Amino acid sequence: MIKIFLKHEIKRLTKKYVRSKQFREYEVIHDVIVFFNMENLPDVELFIKTLIQDGKNVTAYSFDKKNITALRLPDCYHLLTKDALNFGCIPKKNELLAFKRKQADTLIDLTINPSLILKYLFLNSSADYRIGFDRENAALYDLLIEHNQEQGFSYFLDQMLFYMKSLRTK
Repeated sequence: MIKIFLKHEIKRLTKKYVRSKQFREYEVIHDVIVFFNMENLPDVELFIKTLIQDGKNVTAYSFDKKNITALRLPDCYHLLTKDALNFGCIPKKNELLAFKRKQADTLIDLTINPSLILKYLFLNSSADYRIGFDRENAALYDLLIEHNQEQGFSYFLDQMLFYMKSLRTK
């Protein structure tokens, strides 16, 4: 019931969401925001390590329903918990402002299981190049990679890196 406020906000933001498609070669990507589901953390950690080794500044976001605060993750990981949300399940103003201050040229959405909280942040992101996989709102993304569930999540991440590195804009 309370998530109805968040769903309404997402619907409102989606309606006014207008931007032109952008494409960016891997070499010119500098600052990256990554959204992910907690259940995929081990694979996402390897993906993020690769991005960092390639010289990218990465900030990763996930919503942690179970409040697993005992995890020892690098500072580039931001795990939002219920404490970061207001009564309507919308990120509190200070969380949203901190997210908006994070300047990124690329946003990579790895959420297999949709997260309304991360979708809300997605719609508030300043990143002008957005990568994800086939889903109901394909118009929100610039590059979509097909996620074949039979191949597994790590294969999907490998494919995403391959296509990101292969894209040429000239």
